[in-house]
Amino acid sequence: MRNILLIILLFFSLAVPAQSYHFSQFYSAPLFINPALTGYIDGPYRIAGNIRSQWGTGGSPFTTVALSADAVLLKKHIQEGNTLGAGICVLNDKTLGGAVKSSTIGVSTAYNIVLDQDNIHTIGLGFQGIYNERRIDFSSLSFENQFGGSGFDPSLPIGESLPAGKTNYFDINVGSVYHMTLTDKSFFAGIGAYNVIRHKDNIQANEFRMPRRFTFIAGGQADVGYDGIFYFSMNYQEQSAAKELTVGAAYGIQVGLDKIQVINFGLWHRVKDAIIPYVGYQRDGFQAGFSFDYTISNLKTSSQVRNGFELSMIFTANDKSEIKKLLPWF
Repeated sequence: MRNILLIILLFFSLAVPAQSYHFSQFYSAPLFINPALTGYIDGPYRIAGNIRSQWGTGGSPFTTVALSADAVLLKKHIQEGNTLGAGICVLNDKTLGGAVKSSTIGVSTAYNIVLDQDNIHTIGLGFQGIYNERRIDFSSLSFENQFGGSGFDPSLPIGESLPAGKTNYFDINVGSVYHMTLTDKSFFAGIGAYNVIRHKDNIQANEFRMPRRFTFIAGGQADVGYDGIFYFSMNYQEQSAAKELTVGAAYGIQVGLDKIQVINFGLWHRVKDAIIPYVGYQRDGFQAGFSFDYTISNLKTSSQVRNGFELSMIFTANDKSEIKKLLPWF
């Protein structure tokens, strides 16, 4: 009975990460933080990727790899200033030495419309369909009954009847984002709702439905003097009783002329959880960033340090037909 209780707790604890992914560098994962950001880019297409590893010191790390690509569609056939975008995103999680794996693929579309003649204010609406498959390889796990007088023996029965270690589901995410873009500054704010259908996500016979997740993002940038750029952003998420707020800022230093090459230094704080220093590099349409999560919550003990790191990269193709300044973070 003790074994099966531990298994149930494992399944429940993994249910939320399977869909409710989060990144410290959320500003570098546009299709994962709000579907309305799909296609809102300064160029014909964009490719983005994030690699995150956490809790490695306490045992097997929880590793997340995310990739996305989006593009502007029908630019010559819609009103000037409006943007129609489409994109695809994939995500893979694994932990416990690969015994638990989750794979996600999503497609999204968004339409942003201009609210004024000067193309300063825009508002967009986006939709995203997500398919997820999660697997648990029980043969890669160790159970109490497999430890005998001669040590661990994987051939011994675990003493419990286990269900099939696979589940899959489909769900829908929606979002809306407002942008204000001026010559020397810009600002954005958006809201999102995830798991709208509230899919079934359980391997055990007892039914569990994923709670809806609600998000609010905001941020912007402003030129500082001749060679400086100030960035700031925040991300708030709420799902059932779980709440998470991340806020921070960065300062970019121009290297060379025309701000086509910038080095960024920043610091974010996931409230009551972690301090996140950040360093990044931008050149033309390429951007890379590295961050380190230094845990300050109760998860950090004298014997286990639940830190993590994250690497992000974004490439936005140049738009030679139009030069328009947008947020380089997206």
